[in-house]
Amino acid sequence: MLQAPSLLSLGACAVAAGVAAHVARRALLHRRSGTPALGFDAALARLSGSSVEDLILIVDFDRTLTDGDSAQCHDVIGATSLVPESLRAGFAPLLDFSDPAKVPYKGDAWWVRANELLLTHASRVLTPETVRRLVHEAPLFGTSTQPMQLRPGAARLLARLSELDVPVLIVSAGFADIIAAFLAARAVPLGSNVRVCSNLLVHDAASGQLTGIEPSPPITGCNKQLTFERNRDWFTTTHRRRRDAS
Repeated sequence: MLQAPSLLSLGACAVAAGVAAHVARRALLHRRSGTPALGFDAALARLSGSSVEDLILIVDFDRTLTDGDSAQCHDVIGATSLVPESLRAGFAPLLDFSDPAKVPYKGDAWWVRANELLLTHASRVLTPETVRRLVHEAPLFGTSTQPMQLRPGAARLLARLSELDVPVLIVSAGFADIIAAFLAARAVPLGSNVRVCSNLLVHDAASGQLTGIEPSPPITGCNKQLTFERNRDWFTTTHRRRRDAS
């Protein structure tokens, strides 16, 4: 059995952030339905009392695995000195949330516009090598001007889950390439137990230039309810894992 102290020592902040978000969402649903909600302590107790075979982790990336002051994927890909000025100019209004009412694109259209800008202004420079450099950069503007940083405990948590072969699904409206490069730069391996469900930069094999972004329409912060449909095979495999262990 996984005991609470070992879970907390592996990544208290990362676990707490995920559980707290889950509890908050559940509490809202229960308030609407009039049924009692499961509190934070009860949720954490249920988690820490589970066997390894019972566990999976489904987690966001930006400001969940990374900390609350960290640059997000779209900050580093659209607002650093490594990308063309024309791209930064296009991203500036998208990343200015000082007055949300003035953000020019709403909902899924925000991500569609961001992808259009990347393909129009950065196809030649957004090579895999540039992506690996971007994750060390501080954005010039955006939701944060701090470099991307892991939340305390997140690296140890992911490493331990890899050792235990616990399935992990990182669901992000950012970019899988940025996530993979960021974790690799911090020696956090993406083992066979980890899947990243995020937007993927498509590069020409010969030149390395950006030729597309998949999927279309993109994964956004507004359509994560499609996570099951996008990863049906992953959920099927994890269900079989639990069944075979029982």
